[in-house]
Amino acid sequence: MARRDSTHTKSTICRVKCRHSSECWLQPQLLTSTRKPGTHTPTVAQNEYMKDNFLIKIETWHKPDMGHLENVHGLDAETWKKVDVVYIDIADRSQVEMKDYKPEEDPCRYKSVKTGRGPLGPDWKKELPNKKDCPHMCAYKLVTVKFKWWGLQNKVENFIQKQEKRLFTNFHRQLFCWIDKWIDLNMDDIRRMEEETRKELDEMRVKDPVKGMVALED
Repeated sequence: MARRDSTHTKSTICRVKCRHSSECWLQPQLLTSTRKPGTHTPTVAQNEYMKDNFLIKIETWHKPDMGHLENVHGLDAETWKKVDVVYIDIADRSQVEMKDYKPEEDPCRYKSVKTGRGPLGPDWKKELPNKKDCPHMCAYKLVTVKFKWWGLQNKVENFIQKQEKRLFTNFHRQLFCWIDKWIDLNMDDIRRMEEETRKELDEMRVKDPVKGMVALED
């Protein structure tokens, strides 16, 4: 489905059904579609057992800037006061957990053959706006978490927020280092890959052990 109104540009709305085991961390966001500056993408995960007492909602705005805008999602003043703004720098290795680091997924070491972009230096955010031939955008993500369970609510909500930041950091570092794999794709290619991935996941759920990102304890 697609929608367009005065505040939201055209986007694709997907319903994703997630499966998990008690031994793994369930990441509800499945990123399978292309993103363009100015697009708004909401993702909502709920639990059939907890119903309205459990919610993970991720709302994303992609803007053609360097992340200097405030309150992109248009929250009311009272709600905005409660928002904890966290900046993610994909070239800052200190933001990457030791267990997550991979040299081949380090924007500070990667150079794209097809585009010539990279590696990213310490001043890349200051230099990038001056490169007119190098498009850029910032992903503004608003993560809302509700886990209404007496005695566990604050601990679990904080834990989920921490894992979301970790996943966003790792994913966008990978995205930069995979430029040569996706730069030439069109929507037909992406839809074909989605279908292939769906079939592979169905087979993995039957044959293979649980895989994915494992949550780290404090």
